[in-house]
Amino acid sequence: MLRELKGTQRLPRILALKLTGTGTAALGQGSTDATLVDNGTGDWTLTFNKPFMRVPVCQVTSLTSATIIQTVPSKTALQIKAFAVDGTTAKDAVLDISVHGWDAEDQNY
Repeated sequence: MLRELKGTQRLPRILALKLTGTGTAALGQGSTDATLVDNGTGDWTLTFNKPFMRVPVCQVTSLTSATIIQTVPSKTALQIKAFAVDGTTAKDAVLDISVHGWDAEDQNY
């Protein structure tokens, strides 16, 4: 009986970042994993120093009360926008960010 055995590796990678977006925006944790661009009030782009092979799963938690977060991840970057509870007024915030990605592009979730 012939059977096929596949031994691919998922090659997971997890990034933990802390973005202080109030005043002068800065990465307090994870600055070796990504670079930060402050696009204006409540709008930041994190560019990963090492791109992922697939779009990563990103979780962003605001440490600033009454904040709504919107994210747009890609293989190379994560755009984050923060709003007041009305959903339209841009708002600066302090954020904890977790990025879960893979360095093998053929893996399923």
